Parts: sequence; structure tokens; C-alpha cells
Amino acid sequence: MSEQVFSADCTRCFGLCCTLLSFERSADFGHDKLGGQPCQYLKSDFRCRIHERLDDLGYGGCDAFDCLGAGQRASAAFAPLNWQRDAAVARRLQARFAQLLSLQEVRTGLAAASGLELSADQNVERQRLLAEVGADADSAASDVTPTGDAAIRASRLFLRQLGREGAA
Repeated sequence: MSEQVFSADCTRCFGLCCTLLSFERSADFGHDKLGGQPCQYLKSDFRCRIHERLDDLGYGGCDAFDCLGAGQRASAAFAPLNWQRDAAVARRLQARFAQLLSLQEVRTGLAAASGLELSADQNVERQRLLAEVGADADSAASDVTPTGDAAIRASRLFLRQLGREGAA
């Protein structure tokens, strides 16, 4: 599977991790920030004013975070909508971004499972789930999808079962 599928492209994102996610002041974050509020360092063009100095200023957690491509997917789906001025649209964006993060996380797990010694049936199921997750993650949906939620649940169950079998 292409690395591009899992690569974050911040140039094609609305700074969603800097706006929608919350963090607490710690060794990794220099201040508290509530989810849904833009970081104080986020510029109007959705770029970070302190990006070159994140570690020096105590924001190593920002540099360490990887949305796995969920940010640009959500941004593309919501680009024509007025999410900055319409709270209802902003809530939809936040929910879809959260779902895309989960889709991309299980997608990486399913892709990594290709390196395991799987039975033929397990590999067929892994590929089926990977196709379902990929179809939803790569869609232009601008709302949380029931198919995405179902694919996340099924994928997590499958990966947990593989983990239990591997530990046995």
C-alpha cells in the first residue's frame, strides 16, 4: 500500500489538528487548548507561526502528532462549506475528522497485518476490511458515515483477534 495513503499533507489541510483537538499544558504542549478552538499560534492561512521552533518552545507534541492523512481528507470534503462561520457545519467537520482519524488508524493496522503469517481466510478478511475502510476514508463524505463506523468496529475486532492469536 502506498505511503501516500497514510501521509499527512498539512498544505492541504485547514489546520484541523490545531483547531479541533484539545491538549493540556505539559512537557509536550506549552498551554491548554480546548477542542474546537484554534491554537493561539495558528495563522489565518492555517499554518503555524512557531512551527520551526516547536520543540524549543515546548510544543513537541504538535510535531509528534500524525493524522495519517485524515486532515486533508476532511478539509477537501468541507472546502466548499462555511465551517468557520457555521457552528453546525463545524460540528460536522469535527465529527468527520474524528471518524477519519479512526479509519486511518485501523487502515494502518490492517496494512501492517499483511506482514503477519495469516491463514488464507484471515488474509481474505483483512483485504475485505481494508477495502471497506479505504472506500470510506477516501470518499468525499462530509458527514460521519454508518459504513465507516461499521468498518472501524469490524476492523478493530479483527485486529484484536489477530493480537490474541499472536500472543497465544
